[in-house]
Formats: sequence, structure tokens, C-alpha cells
Amino acid sequence: MELERLLGYGYLIPWSVSVYPPVYNNWRRNSAAAMSLDFVMLNIVGYFFLLISLSLQLFKWQNESGVADEPPRPKVTSFDFWYCLHGFVLNLVVLSQVAMGTWLWKFKQTGSNRMKPIYAKVLTSFITVGVLSTLQLIWQQSQYGWRNSDTLAFCNKLYTLKISMSILKYIPQIRHNFERKSMKGFPIQSVGCDIVGSICSLSQLALQIQRDEAVLTLGVAGANFGRIGIALVTLLFNFIYISQWLVYRK
Repeated sequence: MELERLLGYGYLIPWSVSVYPPVYNNWRRNSAAAMSLDFVMLNIVGYFFLLISLSLQLFKWQNESGVADEPPRPKVTSFDFWYCLHGFVLNLVVLSQVAMGTWLWKFKQTGSNRMKPIYAKVLTSFITVGVLSTLQLIWQQSQYGWRNSDTLAFCNKLYTLKISMSILKYIPQIRHNFERKSMKGFPIQSVGCDIVGSICSLSQLALQIQRDEAVLTLGVAGANFGRIGIALVTLLFNFIYISQWLVYRK
């Protein structure tokens, strides 16, 4: 098996597996108290934005060779799409445990069933920006037809929203752990999977760029900044989780 494909499985499998420990831990402990609703909601909407972006780049990219100012095609693969779809569905399951655990899962204890006002406002603003950006793309398509430059600009806006939400989603969970002074029930196994997946994703991207591009230009980096940003943010905050686990594990 070629290295590039092996690295694809190297992030598809860990990132897919990383979603299961929260579901299993909540079920085993008969409680979802370790999970922050703010984290879960930001994660779900972020996954949705990413799923739309990946779908457009994979299935709606046009062959426009010879067109002036044609942007380079982003290095996304079916691995990205399937891990994202899988993660979105599994996070809906986690949401059902956190928000409806007592009657749907028969849990003794669940997390808060209300978002903190600040995170609710932030989530609403992100959704509003996403809707307005979608309307802009629809208008551009009606005026000029489907153009890769418009598609990439829209996808990068969704990537920016996803990266911003990835940063924000970790903060309430980190604060939740700090306030509890405990990591009991927190799926630390997911952290290891996320770190491995991020490293493999960045490694595969580096191989793809080395293979297809003579040099790493700003255009190539811009076309792939979403994938780079998501992996780096994931690495940073999961290392923070590891530091909390080392402090609070006793």
C-alpha cells in the first residue's frame, strides 16, 4: 500500500474511533456529567460546516483548465469526507446523551441541558454568518455560473468558521474540567486518537503537495489552509487536555 493512502487510513481510523469513547463512557457510567453541552453544540455545527465544505470541494469542483486566475484544487480526499460525515452523526448521538440522557438513555445524571448565554450567542452568530455566506454563493452562481474561485472562497469561509468553532469548543470543556478539578468520565482515549489523526493528516498533505506542486506557494497554502488549521488546532488543544489529565487524574 502506498504511503499516501496509508496515511489516509492513519487519520480516517483514529479520528473515527475518537468519537466512540465519549458515547461508551457516558453509557458505562450511566451519566453524561463529564460532557459540556457548549462543547457538543459547537462541535456539531462545526462538523456540519466542514461537511458542506468538503462536499463542494470533492463533488462540485469544475475542470476549468486554461481559465485565468484558476485557483489550485484543494488536497481533499474521500477520507476527509467519510471521517467528517461519521463524526457528525456520532456527535448527534453524544448530544442525545447530554441533552436527553435521563429519558432517552435512562441516565442517572446528564450534563447541563442549556448552553451558557455567551456560547449560545456565539453559536447563533456563526450560524448567521454561514447562512449569509451561502446566500452570497447562491447569488454568485445565479449571476456568473459555478466558478471554482467562488466555491473556494465559500469553502474557506466555512473552514474559517469551523476553525474558530474548534478553538471555542475546546474552551468550555477545558473550563468544565478545571471547575470539576477532575477528568473522571472524560474520554482521554479520544485525545490520543485525535493527536495521531492530526499528525497523519498533516503528513499526507505534505506528501500530496510535494507530489503535485513544484513549490509551496501562497495559493497552494491558501487552498489548503483549512485542513492545516484544523489539524494544528486539534493538536494544540489535545495537548492541553493531556496536561489536565496529568494534573487531575488522581
